[in-house]
Amino acid sequence: MTDQLPATTQPTDEKRQLALLRAIGLDRAAPEQREIALHIANRYDLDLLLKHLVLIEGRPYITRDGLLHIAHRSGVLDGIETTVPEVVNDEWRVMASVYRKDMSRPFTYAGRYPTKGGNAKFAPEMATKVAESMALRRAFDVAAPTQDERWDLEVAVPPAPKPTLAETARAKAEAVGGADVPQPEPAPVSVDPSPISEAESEAIWTAIDG
Repeated sequence: MTDQLPATTQPTDEKRQLALLRAIGLDRAAPEQREIALHIANRYDLDLLLKHLVLIEGRPYITRDGLLHIAHRSGVLDGIETTVPEVVNDEWRVMASVYRKDMSRPFTYAGRYPTKGGNAKFAPEMATKVAESMALRRAFDVAAPTQDERWDLEVAVPPAPKPTLAETARAKAEAVGGADVPQPEPAPVSVDPSPISEAESEAIWTAIDG
């Protein structure tokens, strides 16, 4: 990761900073939560824009993609093996083994996911994901908690804003080839109640610059 972006790309516009925070899911986080998330991302060289790290209930968790990034970047990942998912006591269970080129024994960990969990349609895959994540975390000494440890919770995704009446009318007019509908005035951008400092803004750009 680079220590600092070129001066020509430094964020100087408040709207752009807010848009960046929303893109990586940190717009509603408290300043101390953002600081912790950025510190962990920098510690493991994670890309926030690729969702290598997410916030759940305000706490940062590394995703499986983030763990795979750490493993591949190390240069010593020697493969991952998983068992066939099976149901045991109303839970899908899987064993995953992560191999390193510099160690003689694999790191093996069990993963589970309820058959009637929130993502029941893909419960076997979820159990595999949990097992792989936990084995990867141990194989590559990742102290930060992982997203898959909280399979009881889903990552909150804010709903898309409803279109205005003017936007709906314009869309209908375009669909039938009608006359142009006047463009509505842009809505004012609300300022985040916990504005980021210049140093924090630089840290965010550093974290997604990779």
